[in-house]
Amino acid sequence: MTPLALLPYFLESARSLEILGLLFSLWMIFECAKREKIMTEKILWLLLIIFLPGFGPLIYFFIRVVKIRG
Repeated sequence: MTPLALLPYFLESARSLEILGLLFSLWMIFECAKREKIMTEKILWLLLIIFLPGFGPLIYFFIRVVKIRG
């Protein structure tokens, strides 16, 4: 069986959603640390991402990453 054939089974489990959420959060932390130039903004965004695990990374993605990559 190919990995793509196993993908629907992987996405059905709750643990896989947790893993995807964790990976997305780590990606947003990395993006914030790398792209934010002003230290105060960087710290505030990182606090938002870390302390609002579900919504913080999504907020950062839609407000900053989409705007920065334009």
